[in-house]
Amino acid sequence: MTVGLIVIGIVGALVLLGASLMFFTLMAARHVEKLAPPIGKFVEVDGARLHYVDRGAGPVIVMVHGLAGNLRNFYELIERLSVDHRVVAVDRPGCGYSSMRSGEHPGLRAQATLIAQFIRKMDLGQPTVVGHSMGGALSLALAIDHPDCVRALALIAPLSNVERTPPKGLKILRIKSPFVQWMVAWMFSAPIGKLIHRASQKAVFAPELVVESFDTSGGGLLGLRPWAFCAACKDMVAIARELAAIPPCYPTLMVPVDVIFGTQDAVLNHETHGEQLVTALPQGNLHLIDGGGHMIVVTEPDEIADLIRQSTGQTTRHRSTSAI
Repeated sequence: MTVGLIVIGIVGALVLLGASLMFFTLMAARHVEKLAPPIGKFVEVDGARLHYVDRGAGPVIVMVHGLAGNLRNFYELIERLSVDHRVVAVDRPGCGYSSMRSGEHPGLRAQATLIAQFIRKMDLGQPTVVGHSMGGALSLALAIDHPDCVRALALIAPLSNVERTPPKGLKILRIKSPFVQWMVAWMFSAPIGKLIHRASQKAVFAPELVVESFDTSGGGLLGLRPWAFCAACKDMVAIARELAAIPPCYPTLMVPVDVIFGTQDAVLNHETHGEQLVTALPQGNLHLIDGGGHMIVVTEPDEIADLIRQSTGQTTRHRSTSAI
């Protein structure tokens, strides 16, 4: 009887601890959402509820963010480019404020299909598609599988070839088991999430400093929510499974592709993912930003905006001081 009571007590304590951690995690996630709330609209696309921002008028640009990111990552570029373009930035499923209403979390090419359906539903024609990091791989898949939805690509530090080892700062996302993903997300993300978050940001921004406004204006804090962590893990697993099939298709891409890389990118090497990609493309151009890291989308917005304008045929620089 005594042993049984001890076991019951231990089990009860563990259940109480688990429930407390889950409640703490949920409250932390809701606090994050108050600091970085939705800033756009929502549209239903084939089982997904996609959150998007639609700003400005002119040639259309569609922006696709990277792993563990969200559309707010483009806040500096949206500010600059919406002066003379129609800029549409979208949260990928499970990221930011987009979610799947039905079905499993989609893989890389399935997400590319969702973006294609989004472009068609929004009647965006053939936009210039801007993809950052993993969003670059998705944009390449989009152009390969749905060429009617892409006029040109502007890829910022894109993932374009297989990476055998996850980049520094992102290794924690390589969790294959959905149960372990859930356990880590709900039991540990709140107690130790901020420590991991700071270390990951330093690694991703290196060698440049983390931009102070990135957590809120850039949506960096939204990655701390447990469902966002699980989505990022699933994306990491999908990349490892699907990416190898995409590079053999690069010679078939018949759209202009501008590839933009920082020479000091500590996440994705510009030779492997920039030079090799451009060599394989019929219409590829590589632009290197000396000393830039992986987050040049935030740290070098004026130069990046100018290069994107070249992709769309608009070469005059415009400046804006309005904020998202």
